Amino acid sequence: MLKTTIVTTSWDDGHPCDLRLAGLLAKHGLPATFYVPMFGENGRPVLPASELRKFVAQGIEIGAHTVTHQILPELDKVGLIREVAGSKRLMEDQIGAPVRMFCYPCGKYDRRVIGSVRESGFLGARTTRMFSQSLSFGRYEMPTTLQAFPHPPVNYLKNLGKRRDLPGLARYFSRYAQSKTWVDMGKRMFDDVVRNGGIWHIYGHSWELDDLGLWEQLNELFRYVSARPEVKYLTNGAVLQQAEKLS
Repeated sequence: MLKTTIVTTSWDDGHPCDLRLAGLLAKHGLPATFYVPMFGENGRPVLPASELRKFVAQGIEIGAHTVTHQILPELDKVGLIREVAGSKRLMEDQIGAPVRMFCYPCGKYDRRVIGSVRESGFLGARTTRMFSQSLSFGRYEMPTTLQAFPHPPVNYLKNLGKRRDLPGLARYFSRYAQSKTWVDMGKRMFDDVVRNGGIWHIYGHSWELDDLGLWEQLNELFRYVSARPEVKYLTNGAVLQQAEKLS
């Protein structure tokens, strides 16, 4: 079987800095899925529907991220319906397009939450699990490869350790622990996916990029992974469809 190499990106919280991020993605011809809550966490601003409709017209996928950015496992059944099903219905009304993908706030979910997402009609959901490069994953537990954020090593170890990902831990120590920066790590991960096949999935928050001054670093990484003829560049929803074809 011919190897398949995919690049996808996703961005959470719908902050106005997504406008700058969308411009950077377009500059490099990279796809994106933006997961947008109806109301931001702790009063953080969210892009208006008019801007989201422009994103849709540009080929950016809009996914749901709840109504009020609640931690979903803490909610009762009524609360789950309000935050999950409600976010799909309200976002579709706002953008005038189907909303197929969902993202768990803060990466928190359990079986009950997955059931609510499935029953609400979403085709899939993204998590905050990192260091995944595999095309094999549950449609409501889509993992990522790397966050656009300068994590200390202990955070990576916690992310891998809490799900007991022994192969991921071994790969981290053998391939990525020596990386000088998160950008260097992202490049190494991309090289591995190009060599072996799989998915390179970067995610993040535009407001963090702005707060920490990470724009030029992200531009460097985008430049490195873009415009490769052997790579398929897909939104999260399209990745899900591609992965199921190959399974």
